[in-house]
Amino acid sequence: MPAGDNEKKLRRLVLERFGEKALSGKRSYASFIDGHDDKVYISVDDTIFLPDGSAILIEVDSGNYAKLIAGQYALVNGLFDGVREKTLFLVVHFYKSSKDKKEYTSGRTIKNLNAIQKFNPEAVWLPYAVLTFSEFSEIVSISNSIEELCTALWAISSAVISV
Repeated sequence: MPAGDNEKKLRRLVLERFGEKALSGKRSYASFIDGHDDKVYISVDDTIFLPDGSAILIEVDSGNYAKLIAGQYALVNGLFDGVREKTLFLVVHFYKSSKDKKEYTSGRTIKNLNAIQKFNPEAVWLPYAVLTFSEFSEIVSISNSIEELCTALWAISSAVISV
């Protein structure tokens, strides 16, 4: 399934469960780096903004690309100008093996994101959570509101970071 289709599938799941205003769409971040003339851009596939000022930046991975996700995470962290402690970077993996149709396991992505953080341990990195689409769908199905979904996602990020 093409990447755009997976983004639509995730969006449809969340909007059907929590209503039209649950998601805020794609977000792009850009900056000139070290005075160069070329701007650097990065985007995330969707976002959730809550009234308390917290946010979730959602990235859909359709192709089993842990190292691309790690690079994106590094760029988002470098270009992000919001409140890091209140913003979660969420990766949702859609990939299934063509051989046995097994879902991608999140461990490789988590290892890559942890490695990126170790390159600059003094930095304040965005917290993150990594799930398969099945795991994400399950959390959506048991959440009664978008706020409850976000609380569950933040709880997962705490568990991931402490590992």
